[in-house]
Amino acid sequence: MSKLKDWAASSLFPRRCACCGAVVSAEKGFCSECEKSLPRITGEVCPACGRGKKKCTCKNKSNYYDAIAAPFYFEGNIRLGIHRFKFRRAAYYADAYAREMSDTVALRFKNVKFDYITEVPSGKRARRERGYNQCELLARAVSKNTGIPYKKGILKKIYETEKQHGLNYYMRQGNLTGVFDSDRPEEIKDKVILLCDDISTSGETLNECAKMLWLYGAKNIYCISAALTEMKGEKR
Repeated sequence: MSKLKDWAASSLFPRRCACCGAVVSAEKGFCSECEKSLPRITGEVCPACGRGKKKCTCKNKSNYYDAIAAPFYFEGNIRLGIHRFKFRRAAYYADAYAREMSDTVALRFKNVKFDYITEVPSGKRARRERGYNQCELLARAVSKNTGIPYKKGILKKIYETEKQHGLNYYMRQGNLTGVFDSDRPEEIKDKVILLCDDISTSGETLNECAKMLWLYGAKNIYCISAALTEMKGEKR
């Protein structure tokens, strides 16, 4: 009966490529054309920024998190797909990205035993505009794929800020100071936490979230993102 339900669902609501939107088979996340040009992050990576060693510009800067990883660079067809996911109510794209993120967790953090995964929080304005917190959707799906328990809303965004992608390096740093907090410190102390984001540019959002987890006594904090922007000589 479940197979019949799955067939009916796929017939009425076919799965679509999480980049271009073309119809794909139920087990696929991306169409064959997009799959060929996915900007994957491969080889040795910098744990401080998650980018390939040859593309790292952070010089192993100090962060409140232990390491960050992502399956993709935020460019090409991935840029198109994640924009659809975030801004065009393509919530179902979360499954495809979470599958890749789950594989990345298994590869980059294979020796880490996580207590749980949680998401970067969003403000009320963003949730109202999008209809969901895309980071929460990713975290839930990664949890399902990996077996890492999911905890919703460990962190809260306590006031609205300017969007990070429109700011320069220094403004991004100050834009998020004091924005995040938690009312559940007992669930943070001595825990090994996987923090989930959609796109990381400078890493400041994740670092500010990680700072709060650290202040509340987290043992270790690791970050997983769907994509990282490629830092190309950004002015600081």
